[in-house]
Amino acid sequence: MLFFAGHFKKYNREMGEAFVKKIWDELKSQNIFYYIIVFSIIVILIITSLGSYLYQFYYKTIYSDFLVSNEEHLDAEINRHENDMQIIRNIVYQMGITEDVTKFRLTEKPQAALQLEKHLFQYITVSQFFQMLLYQYHEDDYMYTGTTSVGVDYFAEQGCVMELLDAEEVKAEIRSTDKELRIWPEQSVSGFWIQMYMGGEDMVLYMQAIPPAFQETLLFVVPGSYYDSLMEKDEEDLREDFIIYKDEVIVSRGSLELPSDAILPLTGEEEGQRQVKIDGKKYLLSVRQGTSGLTYCSLQSMEVFYDKIVTGQWGIIVLLSVCAIPAAFFIMVFSRRMAAKVKKMNQLLDSQEETNYNLSSIESGIQMLVEANEQKEKENLQLKKTRFVRNFIRNDFKSREEVLQAAQKASIEIENTMYLAVLLGERSDSNESRAHAMMLDVIAQAAHLDGYGIHLVSNNQSLFVLFSDSAERIEETLGMLFTIGKECHGEFVMSVSNYHQDFLEGSAAYLEADTAFDNRFLQDNNKIIRFGDVALTDVVNVLPDSYLQKLKAALRSRDKAAVEQAVEDICRRMTKKSPSLPLFRLLYNDIIHVLISEWKAENTGLESIYNVFTLSQCLTIQDFNDFLCEACSRIIETKPEESVDRSRIVEEAAAYMKENFAKPELTMSMLADYLGISSVTLAVEFKNQMDIRPSDYLANLRMERARELLVSTNMLIREISLSVGYEDDHVFTRRFKKYTGKTPGQYREEHTI
Repeated sequence: MLFFAGHFKKYNREMGEAFVKKIWDELKSQNIFYYIIVFSIIVILIITSLGSYLYQFYYKTIYSDFLVSNEEHLDAEINRHENDMQIIRNIVYQMGITEDVTKFRLTEKPQAALQLEKHLFQYITVSQFFQMLLYQYHEDDYMYTGTTSVGVDYFAEQGCVMELLDAEEVKAEIRSTDKELRIWPEQSVSGFWIQMYMGGEDMVLYMQAIPPAFQETLLFVVPGSYYDSLMEKDEEDLREDFIIYKDEVIVSRGSLELPSDAILPLTGEEEGQRQVKIDGKKYLLSVRQGTSGLTYCSLQSMEVFYDKIVTGQWGIIVLLSVCAIPAAFFIMVFSRRMAAKVKKMNQLLDSQEETNYNLSSIESGIQMLVEANEQKEKENLQLKKTRFVRNFIRNDFKSREEVLQAAQKASIEIENTMYLAVLLGERSDSNESRAHAMMLDVIAQAAHLDGYGIHLVSNNQSLFVLFSDSAERIEETLGMLFTIGKECHGEFVMSVSNYHQDFLEGSAAYLEADTAFDNRFLQDNNKIIRFGDVALTDVVNVLPDSYLQKLKAALRSRDKAAVEQAVEDICRRMTKKSPSLPLFRLLYNDIIHVLISEWKAENTGLESIYNVFTLSQCLTIQDFNDFLCEACSRIIETKPEESVDRSRIVEEAAAYMKENFAKPELTMSMLADYLGISSVTLAVEFKNQMDIRPSDYLANLRMERARELLVSTNMLIREISLSVGYEDDHVFTRRFKKYTGKTPGQYREEHTI
């Protein structure tokens, strides 16, 4: 019994393993459910990868924006404060050269004090940066403002009592000849005199000895309200800004309230942005050095960045959910429908009643459709190759890129190759189709060579074009084609053109092959007739460009009499030079090609005239004269009349200048090209309607914009020059002075409140 029980368990295990193996084999075969499982796994991986990528991209983007916002915040403070510091430097240097109202004792020249006060008063109105300016000559006992004077002792002891400096230190600093800028950090200032003129608030004092003797000192009193405005920020920014001078915090504003001794060691490193830790918390520190010697720092808590990341994570989760739920629904619906369709196709192909989801049984049925489609594609490919060769020889393509695209569609490899044209003729038996097929087969089997051939029914010829990187490979193929022709036809002629590399010279290659073919009675037909063996006269200066220019001018004026005269002059010139017949044909092609390229018009109907097959029939100068006159007549008849709406041109010119006056490259020639008229027409019509030259109108637009920027912004003169279309700020300054009578700097001073 134990033996049978053990045997029975082993049998059940083997049956179970066989059943599982059968299911697995089914899945690994072409069963549709196997592909559905694989597809589902791929979708899950894609969604997971997408989520990971989105999170990384979002993290980098938010951090980059976080850095940029801090940098822009600090830049705004630096630009404004450094501009005001430049005002201090300018005042100091200007005071150094105004000796007529400085360096005197009040007891000796009391009247001079009035002149000095007036001089100082003008500086107070220049900037809102400092609220009070005091001047002190070291040999005098008084300090001067724009409205009054005060004794140094009184000022230091009672008038201006500082929180961090005693009276003696203040006196010493005022009379110091130190050349460097001195700054007293923001502090509470009391005293009757300072309270009377400035009120009660914290102040920052800037002190600078006046060069070159440094016997005078200017004291600039900046109220704390200025820095409240400069460093204004929201409480939720969690930011602290500092201005540091000589390892000392001059001013700080913000909501972090961090001690200066924790900040100063961090700012001694190089400029830039970096994360720092203070009391275990992370901050982003931005440090910049100003040209005045001040160091500007901004410290923002990284909690601001982390809050943005947390907020964005929910958006990513929602996005992935939006993607995952429809994807799961789509997979489920797709699986059911696909399985049902496969089952139905299996039942159509196999009459078995057993349910079958295998794809292999469908393959045989599809194979029949594929074979039928391949035959159709082969026929379509032959049609595409025929059309490509015909268009290539007729020069129907406008650019090399267009040729390459057409060749790619026709499955002909021509990139970076040379080519030549081949003409085959004198066929009079029934072997024509067999010979043509054999030649195409030779071309198809040749390595590193491609091409195709077409029948020219009207000329009883075949035309082949061969492309290859190797001339030796082309010559080898030519020999094989010539052998096939001689074997299949009693009378057979092959002519070839020279080698060409420019894909826009296809018609020239055909004309060369046709010219060589025309010499078949003068050459040995038992070998290939080459265009290079046919004598050609020198083509240099047969037809100078001036003749074509004359013809173009006549076409532009739509003067048929002038056109006929131009054609007659061309014919006379060519007759005088006595070119050969092949050279005539090449010149015909160049002339007609230039005319068609120059005068493009819709529905010209010139295709029936301008093609190399018609051109090759011209045998005399009279043929050429008639042919060229007919082409020019068609061009004149189909070229639309040009009419100019004068008022519209002026309106469009003015609108274009208003929109683009800030572009330095905008010129009257460029504007005329944009409007499709000549520069002279633009100048005359604009002057007649607007009573001003267009160039002056453009200059006025630029000058008016410059005036606005000078008054409403703190932009530098060079920046304003670039913003109104002048790359050279010296040229801008000269033209602005000519326009307003003042330099940009003078204009800004007079119009800035």
